[in-house]
Parts: sequence; C-alpha cells; structure tokens
Amino acid sequence: MWRPTTRATSCPAWCWANARWRSCWRPKAPAAASRPRPKDNKASWDLSGTYALNKDINLYARAATGYRGSSIQSAAAFNGKSVAGPETNTSVEAGVKADLFNRRARVNFGVFTYTVKDQQLTAVGGAGNANILLNADKVTGRGFELDAQALLTNNLLASIGVGYNDTKIKDPTLEVGGCGSGCTMTDPIGPNGGRLINGNALPQAPKTTVNFTLRYSHPTPTGEWYALTDWVYRSKVNFFLYDSVEFTGKALTEGGVRVGYTWSNGKYELAAYGRNITNQIRAVSGIDFNNLLGMINEPRTWGAQFKASF
Repeated sequence: MWRPTTRATSCPAWCWANARWRSCWRPKAPAAASRPRPKDNKASWDLSGTYALNKDINLYARAATGYRGSSIQSAAAFNGKSVAGPETNTSVEAGVKADLFNRRARVNFGVFTYTVKDQQLTAVGGAGNANILLNADKVTGRGFELDAQALLTNNLLASIGVGYNDTKIKDPTLEVGGCGSGCTMTDPIGPNGGRLINGNALPQAPKTTVNFTLRYSHPTPTGEWYALTDWVYRSKVNFFLYDSVEFTGKALTEGGVRVGYTWSNGKYELAAYGRNITNQIRAVSGIDFNNLLGMINEPRTWGAQFKASF
C-alpha cells in the first residue's frame, strides 16, 4: 500500500495504522518565498542662520543632510535587482531675501549645491521592458533660484521666477540597458554590454526654467474684474538615464490667459481661459522598449468656468 513520504505533524499515530490515515494526512506547506527585508538607519542634521542687514533685507545660509532608506520594487525583479540601497544627500544654500520700494516689491535669490551619495535611480523600458532599481555612486547638482514680485501700479501685479540646476551622474562603471526601439544612443558601450551613463544629467531635469505672470485687476462696487497671463519655459530634457537623439525633449514654452469676474468677496467667479495659447507641441516623455513612441503636451485649449464656494 502507498504511504506518503512525510507525515503531517498533527496526525496521531493511529492514523498510520489503519485505512483512515488518508483523511488526516496533509502535505508539508511550501517554504515561504524569500523577501527583501532591508533595515536602515541614519542620523541627519540641519544648520541654518539668518543675518539682518536692515529691516528690509535678510541674508541666510543653510547646510543640511537628508536621507532616504532602501527602496523595494514590488513587481518581479529583473536580473535580480529588486532593492536599491539607502541614499544620503548633503546640501548647502545661501542667499538674500529683500522687501523693496516700501514693500511694493519682493526679491528672493539663492545659490545652492548638493551631492547625493548612492542616489537611487530607476531604469525603465529598454529592450527587456524592465523596471530596475539602481544606485549611482554619486549625483551632483548646483545652480541658483530667483523669484520676484512687484506691484507695478495699484492694479497691476507682476512676478517672475528663474531657476538653473545643473545635475550630473558621477559613476564611471554604472551601466543601464539601451533602448529596444532602434533609437540613436550616444553613450559608450560598457564592458557588460550596457550603456555607460557617467556624466549624464538626471532624467526630466531641465537646466533652465522660467515663469512669468502679469495680473491686472479693476475693483467694482460688488466685485472685481481681472485679466491674467502666465508663461512657463523649460530647457531641453532627457527622458531616460541614457542619452539618445530621439528620446530628448526639446525646449518648451507654454502660455495662458484668463479673464474673469469675482463677486461676493470671492465666493463666486465666472471666467474664460486659454491654455497653451501658442499651441506649441513637444514630446514630454516616451516609451522605448519596442518603438519610438512619445507622449506630447496638451494642445491649445479654450474654455469657460463658473465657480461657487460654500
């Protein structure tokens, strides 16, 4: 008579001595699947100071560290890479904040630099259509930020913001898979057949950004008429960790307008608006595993809106 090779620990001895053993036998439960269980800890610090030149102008400086623990990819890992180790960020910033012209204008300006050790990156797509977690040895960034507001007249308010951020991956041995769509990659091939990304900028990280707004308002006995225009610009960007001719987003400028009326202390608003009024169309992201597919920004849009707050 056939007998199971392993007894269930819960089966009493008599089960094995008569025909009823089959009713109480249970196979062994399979071993639990191996799961990543990272455990990280890190002390962070922050040091900042402010110096008042006068009642309208402050100088400031700040140095700080930041920390992010290990990341786990929930989907099935590719090439055994399912966990990216922790990263540490060290940043330094200094600048000035000023109120000007009897507080009819405000200017903030700062310069910064940062270094991220063991930067967590995600390589997506490629010939294997994978989603791989990576650690770059180091990523650096440096630049400046400027934003200003000015009440040009009692009814006309303008604002402008300018940013510059030069990012760079610094890891001579880090490789990622190339695209599977026949794109024109410009990175050198590494010893393992991947593309070396040392010196590349971070994905979706434009060096230069600019925004501008201009708002005119005219009060009435019951509310306010207003007209607003806003514009944003960003320089070109890479879509992926590797550099390629096709998966690069050209510089993009979008503008909008809005004309409306508010009343009852802003409780109600009726407005007409337009977005991307110059209808500038650019690729803003892509899919690279089997074609040269790109996703574009929203086209020119006109509309109207009524809002009531309760």
